[in-house]
Amino acid sequence: MTTVIPDTVRLRAPETIADPGLRLLVRRAIDGRRADGAHLAIGIEGGGMAVSMATGMALALERLELMAQADSVYGTSAGALAAAYAAAGRMGDAATVLSQACTRAFIDPVRPLRGRPVVSLDHLMGLVRARPPMPRAGPGPDLRVLVAGVDDGGLRTLRGFGDLGEVLEAVRAGMTIPFFAGAAARYRGTLVSDGGLLESIPVATPLAEGATHVIALRSRDPAYRKGRRGRLYGVAEDLVIGRLPGRLPELIRARPARYDAEADALAGAAQGRGPLAGRAVQLAPAAGTPLVGRLQTDRARVAAAIEAGARVVIEALGERAPKR
Repeated sequence: MTTVIPDTVRLRAPETIADPGLRLLVRRAIDGRRADGAHLAIGIEGGGMAVSMATGMALALERLELMAQADSVYGTSAGALAAAYAAAGRMGDAATVLSQACTRAFIDPVRPLRGRPVVSLDHLMGLVRARPPMPRAGPGPDLRVLVAGVDDGGLRTLRGFGDLGEVLEAVRAGMTIPFFAGAAARYRGTLVSDGGLLESIPVATPLAEGATHVIALRSRDPAYRKGRRGRLYGVAEDLVIGRLPGRLPELIRARPARYDAEADALAGAAQGRGPLAGRAVQLAPAAGTPLVGRLQTDRARVAAAIEAGARVVIEALGERAPKR
């Protein structure tokens, strides 16, 4: 699967781009240098197959030769997989893997009736190993994967990978969401789970770790909020998560409020309000854009979401070249 950037599209002039992070990204690509003293991070939201939208954005950034201008790329949950491919400069393979994953071998909602998780990470990682995110030869962003500590409930950033095996181990650990993807994983001796339990949209952590600008690639539109748990849903959820180890039950209960706070902060930044203003920006589909759910297996809908994500980047950073 490929998303083609039309030959008629070129990068906009940096001075026409209002956001400082996006302007810096384009200026670096045009000038051909990154020695500007800034640290520009890309943060990729997850959400199971909903990551198709953010994957399309990352693919467009790569095709426009912009992804290589970032200093780091953070991923959480399924966004960790997209981030690994972004760091490797192989976003086309990421899109292909998502398409190949649209099967019951990967996602099977009735599998829990047989005592197994809904999602088979074994199957997904087999697809990934067939198209591995091998490190790029030239300069590019440093990969960072967010995970949640099971025992202490703390957020961790996995980085400094020695080889491809460590990258794949970290990505898998970062996607191990309770119930849906099975038991928590051990990474370098520590029991960890899906980073989205603590930070669904990687923005706060990149800033805390020294980024001067963060560009968040969203899987959902800016208006999306999880809201409060319904009473009956909460009762059912508590029955399931009560058996989970460590701090996982409380992290799961608190996640909707955390997610909504992150989305609110980015919405405020878009209006020039709050601590993220001028430091973080989100690229997100417009309200009403068809989204895909976390358990989507319709290959056509996933492809459409990837294409829609690519269009978000083209509309934000591209312009039609004049006819000769």
